[in-house]
Amino acid sequence: MEKRKVLDEGRQLKRLNAETRKLSHVHKWFAIVAALDCVLVYFYDRDMRNLVFSGGVCLVCTFLWLKGRRKSRAYRREFREKYSNTSPKP
Repeated sequence: MEKRKVLDEGRQLKRLNAETRKLSHVHKWFAIVAALDCVLVYFYDRDMRNLVFSGGVCLVCTFLWLKGRRKSRAYRREFREKYSNTSPKP
């Protein structure tokens, strides 16, 4: 009896894309909230500890968001290249 893969490659690429997009979305919202907190702390409190912490969280989450976005696009591009139904015209 032949063993099949648990997930074929196409489904696995779609699943990886969805997971990456979901996590990237969370990072985006953390970055937005941290940026708003940074702006509010700057204008109202001017406490450098809070300002540095909020700015750091914003920078790290923005980096993770952009990294996840790039990875998600790579998964989509790979899926499109491998499983596209259209053939190039001569």
